[in-house]
Amino acid sequence: MKFSIEARDGYLHAVVHGRDTAEHMREFLYAVHAACSQHEIPKILMSVRQSRAVFRAEDYGLNGYVNELAGPSCQVALVGDTDELNQAHEYIEVLARQQGFNVRAFRDLNAGLHWLRGHGARAARRYRFARIVISGAPDNRGVFALWQDDEIVYYGRADGEGSTIRSRLLDHFQHDPTQATHYSWEVCEDPAAREAELLREHLGSHGRPPRLNDNAA
Repeated sequence: MKFSIEARDGYLHAVVHGRDTAEHMREFLYAVHAACSQHEIPKILMSVRQSRAVFRAEDYGLNGYVNELAGPSCQVALVGDTDELNQAHEYIEVLARQQGFNVRAFRDLNAGLHWLRGHGARAARRYRFARIVISGAPDNRGVFALWQDDEIVYYGRADGEGSTIRSRLLDHFQHDPTQATHYSWEVCEDPAAREAELLREHLGSHGRPPRLNDNAA
């Protein structure tokens, strides 16, 4: 493994090659943390190249040492150089978000830098509708949306008692993995009320329900 960390205008550019083990990741993240402290820069553009795709949270230090490294102001944009790496990053982002870490996965450096600089920070976050990414979705009650590119095609809910956001998304994926390209979610205490609110908002702005909700009616 080799890596470089460079302070730029308002962010750190951290590049790692050949990151193949949990030990490699730990060494790299501790070096990034040291650079953040030295330069007093909490925003990190992290580029992972020629590395093995890792789908285990513990290999990224989640639920472990990362809690000591990442402060509330820390913001990390993850960028890979292969489709498999980017899919792993999306999965890790889902898990990290549930633990309160401000991490986003991107497919190119410019998009990651755009986010770090505060542009488009309010955009709705969507995740790829793929089994491995869905497996990181919350195991909680709440609501979810299915998207076809930029169109919301379905709103649904998970009421708890064995029905979770993750299980409901997996049900939809198993039924038809082509019905959506992405998904989004929101944990809430009253999924039925929140789903009804979202459907009303969509009806008011589009004049109709999402098309898959309309088909299910």
